[in-house]
Amino acid sequence: MKEIWQQYGTGEKRRMLPLHQAISRLGTPLAKTMIKAHILTGDDCMSKVGTKHAAVTSDSVQFLMNFGETETLSEQDEALAEKYLVRVWAGARSTTTAETFDHLRLENYTSASAGLDCLPPTSSVIKGHIRRGAFLIHRACKLLINTDGPETRLAPVTHGGWEEHLGMLLPTKCLKPLPRSLLIFCKCTGKCDTRRCPCRAAGVLCITFCHGKGTIHLVKT
Repeated sequence: MKEIWQQYGTGEKRRMLPLHQAISRLGTPLAKTMIKAHILTGDDCMSKVGTKHAAVTSDSVQFLMNFGETETLSEQDEALAEKYLVRVWAGARSTTTAETFDHLRLENYTSASAGLDCLPPTSSVIKGHIRRGAFLIHRACKLLINTDGPETRLAPVTHGGWEEHLGMLLPTKCLKPLPRSLLIFCKCTGKCDTRRCPCRAAGVLCITFCHGKGTIHLVKT
């Protein structure tokens, strides 16, 4: 396929954009990863992650060059995609050293005291998103490259982060979050040595999510 044209606009403002020229100016590595970055950060079939500005400035070439190129997603490519999405979620100005969403989630909570509803997803959740993205990217690339060639063998949909349920395709579910009633963590600023500390009252040790930096003693029963 030597030329690719895309129509945009409506009415008298309708124009044809020569995508092949844009690809030539961007260079093959960047052009190859831009569509991958677009799908992973949210398109018509994928949930939004971060912003498109962050998607462009987070070095997609370094992380996504081989992503979605094969029928089966390797652990290495999955890990690189998660590192990329961590950068996208955190934003261009972030100084985070996190490489996984679990680390970023914990970092955000302990540093900014963000509510649970505002935290990034867990790594298990984002990996389902990554697998769906890899499936869509692989499928799109195969269909575009082999439009005039022999029939292309595509990976089953259920291998790409979806599961079949009652005749419908649904995103693969991960573990459900714990009920709030079971999430016991304190906001003590001292040594957590009084009965007002919910951790001590419940007879459990403080965890990393606790704001208190001291140690506590187990309640005797």
